[in-house]
Amino acid sequence: MNKKLTIILILLALIACAIISGLKEKSKVANLDMSTHLKKIASETKVVDAHLDHNQALDVAEYAKAKGIKLPSILVNFDTHSDIVINTNFFGKDKQRDINIESWINEIVSKNPEIKEIYWVMPDEEATSIFLKAPFAVDDLSNIQEPQVLYGNSTNKKLSMFHFFFNPLDKKAYEQELLLDTKTGKINENPNDEKLVKEWFNKTEKELKKIKLITCTTKSLPDFEGKKIFLSIDADYTSNSGFDTVNDFTFIKSENEIKETFYSIFKTLDEKNVKPVIISLSLSEQYLPQIRHQYVADIFTKIMITTNMPDAIETYTRQYEPPKDY
Repeated sequence: MNKKLTIILILLALIACAIISGLKEKSKVANLDMSTHLKKIASETKVVDAHLDHNQALDVAEYAKAKGIKLPSILVNFDTHSDIVINTNFFGKDKQRDINIESWINEIVSKNPEIKEIYWVMPDEEATSIFLKAPFAVDDLSNIQEPQVLYGNSTNKKLSMFHFFFNPLDKKAYEQELLLDTKTGKINENPNDEKLVKEWFNKTEKELKKIKLITCTTKSLPDFEGKKIFLSIDADYTSNSGFDTVNDFTFIKSENEIKETFYSIFKTLDEKNVKPVIISLSLSEQYLPQIRHQYVADIFTKIMITTNMPDAIETYTRQYEPPKDY
């Protein structure tokens, strides 16, 4: 009897400890306040906009320009996806696809010559996934004629498939040079081979715009002291449903975990001296778990209240369009 009682008491003690630990963690999250960091980074912000679909960031860029605001040369995009599609034309007589949520960066860099540098800030869960480190390093030369979302290396044959096991993105950012035909919106990584450039673009390297793409995490994001930034935050960075995502990558987070992630974003931006001219917030409801839509929308509202700026745009010219071949 005493032995049974002892076991019961131990079990009750373990349950009590778990409950207390959970309450402490919940209290810790509840005390997280991103407003101090947000006020500091938004001190020079001129436009804040929250919207459903990530291609509506293009509407935000157009709105800013219509207000006489020059777009910064640097785009910082917190996202599970690169939102860059390679190997295809979007404009001109040889147009093959329309710009959508997965390719809006093709348009913004094509129509705005001042944008020359893109930071893709990838979620820690994605960058450190053992299942994604090899695909991120494998080149796409075998599919160079097929339109596809850029995911890591596209042309560098010298990059070992084990490169990101030894150089993880949360320790060291990965830099690539992209080539862009601004007339067609076609992008690919610079193969540093004039014959291949001519074959892919029917142009010489000198006729193409060069863009620097830096893929990183909050841990490997550099300092931006004195630099002007277009900041884009896709909510799927905070919790991703895996819909149409590389290798069905998923990480579904609780509300507390989402709050912690948003706090981490703004804390990092504050520490890295980011003072964006434009802040674009995308709900991306196709990728954010549906049960978190309202919670994230409420966070977006708090962001605008904290920055003391209105939601800039009421009506958008763009929206998510399911791909014709999906």
